Order: sequence, then structure tokens, then C-alpha cells
Amino acid sequence: MMQGHDKAPMVIFWEMTKACALACRHCRAEAQPQRHPMELTTQDGFDLLDQMAEFGNRPIVILTGGDPLMRRDLFAFVGYGLNKGLRVALSPSATALVRPETLRWLKEAGLSRISFSLDGASPQTHDTFRGVPGSFQRTLECATDAADAGLSVQLNTTVTRYNANELTALAEVVQETDADLWDLFFLVPTGRAMADDMLSPQEHE
Repeated sequence: MMQGHDKAPMVIFWEMTKACALACRHCRAEAQPQRHPMELTTQDGFDLLDQMAEFGNRPIVILTGGDPLMRRDLFAFVGYGLNKGLRVALSPSATALVRPETLRWLKEAGLSRISFSLDGASPQTHDTFRGVPGSFQRTLECATDAADAGLSVQLNTTVTRYNANELTALAEVVQETDADLWDLFFLVPTGRAMADDMLSPQEHE
């Protein structure tokens, strides 16, 4: 008999930190430059991964934030989760913390997938969305470096009234990368995201 998702979830997102160098206008985590004092300790994180492993169905655990690379114990969590039999993926911010040697280590460790956000077909749209000039180019560089390291790459796009008219052009940009998957999300007005940034019901259809 198939278990319910309350007993055996397929995907688990762990927002492990609020720290992030970007200032995205829609950030659900309301990220900030520094870590929050209420974040789980390293041991708390190990205990959490133990609980996830107890589901028994090897859920995909996506380490996200904020920017998970802002936690120095991230690599310990990746290794611990993999040793517990979990399928571990990573969703970092496209910053200078994404280094080729880091990506190679993640591949060798057994990371399932890495994802980056791409929210516009042009630097102007994406960088305005992310709040940091140069973020568009950095995202493409990170995706290339991750693919070169042998990782499975996913690109995520949050669809809003600011980029809905660029989706065709954005699809062409994605096609020029080595991404294995392009995942589009509808904006959810939580955190810093505002309801005014959403498409109308008709536009969604």
C-alpha cells in the first residue's frame, strides 16, 4: 500500500539559513546579509537529516536558503545526508561562493542536482529582480561551471509581471546552457514578494 505524503514525502526543502549576498525582491525567506541567530546548529541539522532518513523512501532533500553556501557546515550536511541514503540537491545563490573546486567536490560527493535562479532574458530584468548588478552573467557562469563539473543543472524561473513577456526569449537563453531542466514557478506572495507582482488569473491561464 502506498504511504501518504505525510509519511513519505518525495521532496523536502530545508531553508537552512537566511544569509545571502543577493537582495531578491521576491525572496520568500526574507534573506539578509548575516545568518539569523535562530538557525539550527550543526548538530540540530544532523538530527533533522536523521529524521528525514527515517521516512525510508529516500526523499530528495534540497538544501536552500537564503544561500546555503553561507553556512560553513554545508559540506558536512551534504556528506551526512548522502551517507544516510538521502538524495541531496543544492540551490545556492549565484555568487562568488560558487567556485569550480566547490562544484567538483559536490559532484564527487554524490550531489544529485544543483539549481540556480534565472529570472529574465536580459541582465536588466534579472539583475533588477535579484538586486545585484552582474547577477545575470554570474548565473550563466555558475551553470556552465556546474555542468563542466559533471553536475546535473536545473534553472529556476519565478514568473511575475516583470518577466512574463520575456519567457519566449528566456527559453532561448536556457536552451543555450547545459541545463537538464527548466523549472517555472508562479509567484507566491510571501516573504518579500508582493501580491501586486503576481500575474492576474487571466494572465496565469
